Amino acid sequence: MTKRQRVTAALRGEPVDRPPLAFWMHDFAAENSAEGLADETVRLHRAFDWDFLKPQSRAQCFAEMWGLTYAPSGEKARQYTVTYAPVATADDLARLPVADPGSGALGEQLAALRLIRAAVGPDVPIIWTVFAPPMILPMLARGGREQALGFLREAPRETARAFDVMADTLAEYARRCLAAGADGLFYATNVATRALMSAEECRRWQRPWDLRILAAVEGAPFNLLHVCGAGIHFEEFADYPVTALSFATGPGNPGLAAARARSGRAVVGGLPAKPEIAGMTEAALLERATAARREMQDRWLLLGPDCSINPDTPERLLHAVGAAVRHAGP
Repeated sequence: MTKRQRVTAALRGEPVDRPPLAFWMHDFAAENSAEGLADETVRLHRAFDWDFLKPQSRAQCFAEMWGLTYAPSGEKARQYTVTYAPVATADDLARLPVADPGSGALGEQLAALRLIRAAVGPDVPIIWTVFAPPMILPMLARGGREQALGFLREAPRETARAFDVMADTLAEYARRCLAAGADGLFYATNVATRALMSAEECRRWQRPWDLRILAAVEGAPFNLLHVCGAGIHFEEFADYPVTALSFATGPGNPGLAAARARSGRAVVGGLPAKPEIAGMTEAALLERATAARREMQDRWLLLGPDCSINPDTPERLLHAVGAAVRHAGP
């Protein structure tokens, strides 16, 4: 099967010659320009021959559209430093403007996507990262996640208006991602956990804006929803209009087969993420891949990590998984 055939079949639960496989990781030195992100993505594509690509846009690019500034580390495995966060009060939230997704940091991301698509050709599915508004807000808030969650509870009117602005911007950005060559979104949130909010709060602050953004790309063949963390509110997302679900198969979260049964969607996962993967042996990593294939019986499964992996994960581990999956057969 070609990569596109394999991914399409897996998303539909049809027979595959083997499950599709991909990993993704930041490179904090390379991701600060369109050319750097594109070059590193294409390098990974050529080195590992993954079945689909999830280029790792820098996490802060969305918050940059509303005033966040940062200093890059210049090192592959060391994160950036925030130099200015624009939201100090609820009044600051109320003043956020709709942004032009064709300019600034998001315009740069679109340029990277066009470069990547041109380099890898039409057969490689590409999913492009978009963060949900509740995931962006902590990056904008000077008090980080604690202050951002406080805004949800203490300044709901200003927060809802800010999320409207973000959703309008991101819906248009999502449409432009498809036009630039993406097959769909890697749509992510990292605050929808029982440790951070109730199910009712999750329903109130995720769903309306998530669905508005996802509606902009509802016809795309490969939209993936990633709910990050332990103890996620899985039930709040089980009916989302996406083709695949991604989450950590850890404490408080469903297993792959249970998530598939509950949602009717394909699952992307089965492999460990940061920091666990970097310290694993090849044998342990291969056993995780084998266990995921066994659990799903090679149907409705795309092998990938629970979340992004360490930037300095030993490449021999990634090569070992690729070789084992390709040679094991159905």
